[in-house]
Parts: sequence; C-alpha cells; structure tokens
Amino acid sequence: MTLRRRTFLAGSVALGLTGCSTVTRSTDIAALNKPVALPTYKRFDGPKPDLPRSHPLMPDCFYRFPEHPAKVTQGAPGDGQVVTGTTLTSNPIPPTADRNPYWQELNRRLGAPLELNITAAADYPNKFATSVAGDTLGDLFNVDGGFAYLPQFLEARAQDLTEYLSGDAILEYPFLANAPQASWRGCVFSGGIRAVPIQRGIMSSNTLLARQDLLDKLGVELGSPTVDELQKVAKAVTDEKLNRWGFAVPPTAAVSAMLGLPNGWEVRDGKLVHSRELPEHKEMLAITRQMVKDGTIHPDGVAKPNQKVWFTQGSAVMTQDTYSSIQSFYRRATDDSFSISIPVPRASDGKVGRVLLGSPNNSIAAIRPGPPARIKTLLRVLNWCAAPFGTEEYLFRKFGLPGRHYTLNGTDPVLTKDGGSEVCLGEFPIQYLADGPYPAYFPGHPEAVDTAYNHFKAVLPTAITSPTYGLYSPTQSTKGKILDTRMDSLTKDIQLGRADLNSWDEAVTNYRKSGADAIRAELEQALTIKGEK
Repeated sequence: MTLRRRTFLAGSVALGLTGCSTVTRSTDIAALNKPVALPTYKRFDGPKPDLPRSHPLMPDCFYRFPEHPAKVTQGAPGDGQVVTGTTLTSNPIPPTADRNPYWQELNRRLGAPLELNITAAADYPNKFATSVAGDTLGDLFNVDGGFAYLPQFLEARAQDLTEYLSGDAILEYPFLANAPQASWRGCVFSGGIRAVPIQRGIMSSNTLLARQDLLDKLGVELGSPTVDELQKVAKAVTDEKLNRWGFAVPPTAAVSAMLGLPNGWEVRDGKLVHSRELPEHKEMLAITRQMVKDGTIHPDGVAKPNQKVWFTQGSAVMTQDTYSSIQSFYRRATDDSFSISIPVPRASDGKVGRVLLGSPNNSIAAIRPGPPARIKTLLRVLNWCAAPFGTEEYLFRKFGLPGRHYTLNGTDPVLTKDGGSEVCLGEFPIQYLADGPYPAYFPGHPEAVDTAYNHFKAVLPTAITSPTYGLYSPTQSTKGKILDTRMDSLTKDIQLGRADLNSWDEAVTNYRKSGADAIRAELEQALTIKGEK
C-alpha cells in the first residue's frame, strides 16, 4: 500500500501525542466534546451599518468606508519580542519583510517583529503536518482543521486559553469578544478553549454568482430560477464558438438548495442522515451530469477548474463561489461594465430553496504554550489583528499606507499595484491568525452591497447551518478525508460520464461501512452531550 507523506506525518505525530498521559483518549466522545463556558459576546460599538439587519445571521452591510475611521487601540500590543507564526494565503505570497514597506509598518504598529512562514493554501495541509512533526509552527499558527487527532494535538501543542477567554475574561480583548459564540464553539476541544476563530459568518457560504452585465447584453433573464429554468438559461448563454459557457463549475450549491438537501448531516426523526444517502443527492448528480453532457459547463470545469479567471474574463456567465469572493471579483475585473447578480434558488414549487450556509469560521488559530505574560502579549497581538471594519486599524490592516498602497475614491480605499502585491490584495496572511467579522462591503460598488443584502433577506429565513459544527468525531478525524476524497472522485466521474449514475448506490453502501456509520454514531453521541438530539 502506498502511504501519502501527509498521512504518514500526521499519523506519526498522532502516535506521539496519544502516548502522553495528559491527552484525552481518542475514543472518549464525552471528554472530547466536553463543553466549556464560552466567551462573553460583546458587539463592538462601531459605525452603524447602512442597511438594517433583518436576520441574526446577516452580516453588517456598508456602502462606503467611514470618512473618519476611529483609532481604537492605544500603543502597540507587542512587547518588542519577535513573534513567529505559520499561516497561509490564497493569493500570491507577498514580498518578505525586508522588501515590503507594509510588513515593516505592520511590525512597527504591532510593537514586535513578525516572522511568518507563509504557504499557499493548496499546500498548507502538507506544510502544517511537516511543521507539527518538526515542531516549527511558531508562536501563532493557523490550524489545519482536517489534521488527524486534532483535540489531542491541540491539548499537547496549543495553549489552553480558557482562563484567559472564558466568560467575561475575554472582555480584556474587546475585538476578540466581538466574535459571536457560534464562532467560539469551533474553538472548543476536550473541555477547553484552545484556539481563536477566523470568523467569516455566512460570507463563507457558497452561492451561485452571475455576470449580470453579460446576461443583459445577451437579453437573457435569470431571475430566481428553479432547476429547469437554470438549465434553460445556461443553454441560452452558452456559445462554444465564442468561448462562452453557462457555468464555470457544476452549480452544486444552488441545485442542492433547489432540491432541499441537508447541509452535510441533518437530524431527521431523531437520527443523523447525511446528504449523500438521500435520493435528492443522486438527483443532483444526475442534473449536473446532464449539464456537462449538454455542454453548458466549461470543458475543464469538473476536472481542472479555474473559475475565478473564467468568470472574470467572461468565459463563464455563472460560477459557484462564496459571498466574500465578490470583492475579489470586482478587484480582478477589467471591464467597467462588470456586474454581479446573486440569483435566489427556488424549489420546483416556487418556494425559496434551502440555502446551505457555511461554517461560522474560515478556520481557527492557536498559540504555542508559554508563561502567562507571554500568552497575554500574544492575545493582545491577535486582538489588534481582529479590529473591526470602520476602524483605523482595520483600514491599515486591509489596505496599508495611503498613497503607496491605496488611494481614495470618495471615502473608499482602492488598492494600488504596490498594495495588491505588498498587502496581498487586501488579505495579508495575518487574517488567518485573527480577523474581525466579515462585512458585506465591496469598495466602489455600493450596488453590489444592495445585491447581496436583497439576496440575504430572501434566503436567510429558510437557510440551514450544519447541526454538527463544533462537534468532534474521532472517525471523522482519521477517516473523513479519505471517505470524502473517494466520494468526491466518484462525483466527478459521474458528472463526466466516466461512471454510471447507479454506481453511487454501491458507493454509499461502502461509504457507510467504511466509516460514515461510525461517524454518525459518534456525532449523535456528541449531540446528546450537547443537548441537541
């Protein structure tokens, strides 16, 4: 049997961790999912959103950046000591500190030289496993959520932050306290708060985005489509001779919502059921397979997707991406008429579909164990990094220095070429060590804020979150990625016509036997402990 390097590394580390007497046993579901008093939530009293929040999960929506952003911290959070860290980026890696004026100014404002090991997001799981094995993660590190035996790893290699952050203790770090308790649930392992959230809220949810400017030019109305209507629109806009397709990738999020599929697991009649087990999931496969057969999905959209490029340049009229991606699409756009709409998916009976919402967090980040004074310093650094929208700290963190990194269009900062490079397209990798709430704010495009807001108003009343978020299953930790990879691979084969649709039934049977049933049982036990089953 061939053993992948990452699997070997993770397994080796896990064996070392489970031999430690202070680490919770991997089979003790109650101990692994033991609750803790979550940090008190205290919403930051910042600028009033331009649009009213009509739902508890709705993000703050702003048309423009405040004209006079307030400075909300006093002095530098650091103590002059070097702060090391391991993090990732989905953008080109920025220049190193010695060649990067933004990074140099960041160090000055933090009051501590920041030495980061930055890795491309696609390579981060391997990098994380290697860093764990070599004990080179540093003071602060973004945690690979798919790492095997995660609670045991965090117990052994991350600071238990409970005494610093539980209850009102977090109020010493007001911008960390600005994270809702749903985000903190993803940071609790084995009865302790062992990380801080990289919160995104519903902005991390996948949705269907459409090039409204292209639809208008073609005279095609998308509206709020059902499955049949969506397929008709895709056929109407596809023209292979003009290098234009309906979809960049299979629109699984929209189709799932139209068919009423669960968000992963769902409690039905007191039992957890996974989307893959349901006939509607097989129907979704049949629909996306037909889309490929009809030629409405980009020829490489299943096997080698490059949807951001295709959608931006107009090779695809629709794509699947997150709400937070809208800002980056507008930044990439070279056509002044570029415009995005977000169709509301509808079931066959015309009712709004059940939109599947993403996890409250993009990821989590942890702190290397140390003496209390050092932990408090590092928490102050993370607190600074979580300063919210509308503050002077946020403006610098996301856009850098005026003149060099951004110019103003009215009150909205617009990144310059140097800003794109040195500030990493406004997403410098400290955002994966701590970050504030993610607003619906698209600089220079207030019309996009209206588009997102109207979409949120329509879908949030019936949208669904995952009932198992914040719960830990040992089998999911050790077998989940393997199981997902198998099912995802078969999904692609079915969509491309390389596998028969009915092969899904046998695959689901094997999926359950190979670990899904064990995952179900463990999660059901965890739900019982949580009091939600």
